Amino acid sequence: MTDLCELPAHELVHRMTTGAVSCREVVEAHLVRIATVNPRLNALVVATDPDQCLASADAADAKVIRGEPTGRLHGLPVVVKDVMAVAGLACSGGVAALRATATRDATAVARLRAEGAVVLGLTNVPEMGRGGESNNNLYGRTNNPFDLTRTPGGSSGGSAALVCAGGAALSVGSDGGGSIRQPSHNTGIAGLKPTHGRIPRTGSVFGDAPGIFGPFNCYGPLARSVADLHLALSVMNGPDLRDPYAVPARLGDPDAVDVSALRVASYLDDGISPPSSDVAAVVAAAADALADAGAMVRPGIPGCVGRTMDLLWRSVFLGGDRGQGFEADLAEVGVGVGDPSEELAEFLRQARDVEFSLSDARRRLAEIDGYRIEMLAFMDDFDVIVGPAMPGPAKPHHHGLVEIDDFSHLMVHNLTGWPAVVVRCGTSSGGLPIGVQIASRPWQDATALAVAAHLESVFGGWQPPPAVSSQ
Repeated sequence: MTDLCELPAHELVHRMTTGAVSCREVVEAHLVRIATVNPRLNALVVATDPDQCLASADAADAKVIRGEPTGRLHGLPVVVKDVMAVAGLACSGGVAALRATATRDATAVARLRAEGAVVLGLTNVPEMGRGGESNNNLYGRTNNPFDLTRTPGGSSGGSAALVCAGGAALSVGSDGGGSIRQPSHNTGIAGLKPTHGRIPRTGSVFGDAPGIFGPFNCYGPLARSVADLHLALSVMNGPDLRDPYAVPARLGDPDAVDVSALRVASYLDDGISPPSSDVAAVVAAAADALADAGAMVRPGIPGCVGRTMDLLWRSVFLGGDRGQGFEADLAEVGVGVGDPSEELAEFLRQARDVEFSLSDARRRLAEIDGYRIEMLAFMDDFDVIVGPAMPGPAKPHHHGLVEIDDFSHLMVHNLTGWPAVVVRCGTSSGGLPIGVQIASRPWQDATALAVAAHLESVFGGWQPPPAVSSQ
């Protein structure tokens, strides 16, 4: 019998739309899976009333019976990262003082629901959404389905863990420094950070005016197949006239991309976080697979990538005031600097070591623009860049921000704003998934997705984790 909790989202939608399986059966199966795996994972932290989920499923089934039009996500069980508003659920961003029941959906969530998705609940994040692990003082720590002693990552770790374990077919997360792509790598699923500006961020738990962080953060989908990423992106794409960064842009079709005609740059070591031998072998195999498909693949690395962490992490995220501004932000939302979570404490420790003047800040912002220009010039000769997502597989708990340089390969494309996909292409010697990152030019999301889909077809993509209940 087919396990409904392991089918890709697009296949589930097809079966429910054609009546091959009922929406109630699909939603029930996912509710049962959550009840089985979540006690070990701690991935879903706020659940929608199951009766409400089943009522939505019954309403969707009634549409099929009556022959009415159905949405592109008809009856699909999805979850939402706890950094965006979901009407009727207590959203918090991992902060007890922010926990409040939302009265309306974030734009991205509203668009998923409008196409028939059934929201099962909210997934765990680091406190204030800042961290390389999904751990906070409100809900605790999320575990990796492949090894409960290891992290699924952050800050979309709860989403990745639950999707990987079959508790939801799809999730929407956010990515300001690798927060979709690192958890996707750690759990072996597929994750997309789209071109910044494709998906409105209206409805953030932390407010809709992100300030200096605005150009570097975006929402995006996590799923078990690359085709599902495009499906979700097509639903959430487009401005809402509320997010000043969201713009109208043609989406494109990955199926129309000729992978054999692409020019591919590939590199391993960015000069910051050299990959392990396992990761290096998987990335090399991915590059070879593209060459075998007819693509022109050659070594190539933009000279600016070695400055990634200094420009984004230390200049933007940590700030230049020794953490004083962030401490004020924490106090405003009721988080005392003496009792932050493990990840937030590490963030504050690093921030207190960074100080620079306003003149330095202006210079650093100009350097970021120079970085972007240099990256664009590099792409005169290439269509995509293929490289590591992280330097190694998922680490044991308590690493997170302590080893922040591990995120260097990912943060490149928070600086550029380009689309970047992570898809599983191999397994470590210890049995953990290894993802490869594919980035393409701005607004060419379809190209990155097409390459990721090809690699998924060659290497198998997501694989079911060990039975969580047996660990």
